[in-house]
Amino acid sequence: MKLSSEVKIGILASVTLATLIIGYRFLKGSNIFDRSKVYYAMYRDVEMLDASAPVLARGIKVGSVIKVALKPDNPDSVVVTLDIKADILLPKDTKAVLVSTGLMGGKAVELRFTHHCQDDCLPNKGFIQSETQSLLGGMVNTNELKSYMKDLGPDLDTLMNKSQLGANVNKSSVDLAITLQNFAEISKQLQILLKSSDRHIQSSLQNIDKLTNSLVANTKSIDKTLNNLSTITEQLKEADPGKLVKNSDQAIQEINKTVSEAKGAVKQLSNLLTEIDKGQGSLGKLIKDPALYKNLEKSSKNIDLLLQDMRLNPNRYIHISVFGGKNKQYEKPAQDPAE
Repeated sequence: MKLSSEVKIGILASVTLATLIIGYRFLKGSNIFDRSKVYYAMYRDVEMLDASAPVLARGIKVGSVIKVALKPDNPDSVVVTLDIKADILLPKDTKAVLVSTGLMGGKAVELRFTHHCQDDCLPNKGFIQSETQSLLGGMVNTNELKSYMKDLGPDLDTLMNKSQLGANVNKSSVDLAITLQNFAEISKQLQILLKSSDRHIQSSLQNIDKLTNSLVANTKSIDKTLNNLSTITEQLKEADPGKLVKNSDQAIQEINKTVSEAKGAVKQLSNLLTEIDKGQGSLGKLIKDPALYKNLEKSSKNIDLLLQDMRLNPNRYIHISVFGGKNKQYEKPAQDPAE
């Protein structure tokens, strides 16, 4: 039987989804193919217990934590959901102890019970008695610690009762007291020094702050100045010194020539003004001779009157006959502006 492309795609998608679910459950510490039971335990503080943390029994992993959440009706309690293998039969007096697995802060739940149950087993989805153990208690057994201290006690007493050790301890205590006293004196002197220099330090800090603000405010000007200096330096570097000197000499010669010509022009202008002042030449006579000025003024006035009379009495000066008739005799107006 030939499968269509749609059926193949559906089968592939189902297999992929199942694989993802199985992989996700496996990464969280549970195996989907193993039969298991679910139990609950309540704590006041789980101290950063994570989901997928191991559940141990006699140091063997028998399950994992699958959920950590606040109790809905009581925010002061934390409910931890435990997924434990179905073949682990837990009696009703089992305790779920929250322990530390190392100095880095890893947490786990340890199941402590004395026997496998027959009839008094905890039911599925039942609550287990909870307990929290300190970091030191989780790493060192109390009975072992007492045994170590009992064995080490006589040796410590013997070591502390030796006279030489006692003398050394006493001497070290005296030296430590002197050292602490010296530290106290140094601290006192430093406090006095800092107090006396506080005003100068504050003033220096204010000046530094003002200088910093000024530099920040003038950053653009400083950058522009540096750019200009860089441009000038590049131009000087690219320029030919000999050519610059030669151009400078030519410019100086041109300036000297211009100054000489200006001096000659000023001298000629001075001579011209002297001749005018003496009444020499046409302009001098015009300025110095009042009769000539009056004649010119009178002539100008007469020309003005003549032009006005030509505008007002054109028949006096122009006679035009189109059909050969006689020209009309000119009649003098009552008010003649030429008179």
